[in-house]
Amino acid sequence: MKKITLIFFTFSGIYTGFSQNPGAIADSITVKENTIANTPPIKNVLPVVKEKPAIRLFPNPAKNKVEIEISGFDPGYIKIQLIDGKGKSVREDKRLVFNGNEVIVLMFSEKPGLYFLCLKQGTKNIKSKLLVQ
Repeated sequence: MKKITLIFFTFSGIYTGFSQNPGAIADSITVKENTIANTPPIKNVLPVVKEKPAIRLFPNPAKNKVEIEISGFDPGYIKIQLIDGKGKSVREDKRLVFNGNEVIVLMFSEKPGLYFLCLKQGTKNIKSKLLVQ
C-alpha cells in the first residue's frame, strides 16, 4: 500500500509533513451514512420567540394626521379603529402590512379631545391613547 504524504512549506522555511495510511481513509459515502446513522435525534428544539405587538404614535398630540409605528405584527391586514372618549367608534380602517414592522399614516378630521387608537390582527389587540388638538 502507498502512503499519502503532504508537505507544507512556509515563508520562514519551516515545513511540516502529514502522512496517512490509504486503508484508513474511509469512502465518502460510508462516512455520510455513518454520520447520519450516528446522529442523535433533535429533541430540545427551542420555540420561535415572536415579538410582542407594540405601537408608537407621533406626533401626540396630533391635529389631523398621526403616524403609527408598529412592530410585532404579522404580514397581512390590520384593522385600525379610532374610538372617542365615550366608547363610540368614529373611524375604522383596514391597512395592509407587508412585514409587520412599519409606519402607517392615518389622516382624520375629528374634534379636539381624547381618543383611543386600537389595532387588531387575529388574536393580537393593542390600544393607545391619542390626544387630538
